[in-house]
Amino acid sequence: MAGPLALALVLGLASLSYVMRAAGAFLPNLPAAVTERTGGLAPALLAALVAIQLTGPNGVIHFDVKVPAVLLAAILAAFRAPFIVCVIAGALVAALLRAVFHL
Repeated sequence: MAGPLALALVLGLASLSYVMRAAGAFLPNLPAAVTERTGGLAPALLAALVAIQLTGPNGVIHFDVKVPAVLLAAILAAFRAPFIVCVIAGALVAALLRAVFHL
């Protein structure tokens, strides 16, 4: 389990991302400075969640099916694959490894 500070940061980032998405419907003409600064909230939230899931309580990476799934998603992202493709490919790799190795 992640520490309280890490959880607070992830929850705060998730809340800010949700508020910005909800505000977009009511404020269609946000200033460019706001959209530039908040454009990376979704990838940052995903990175924070992945970091929390990959590490144990002592901060050491646990090597299980999540590691190859995250590596594949990172490689696809490096090749500019759409975000949803990266997420689905990572989920499929994790599911297949769990099915094959019964983890």
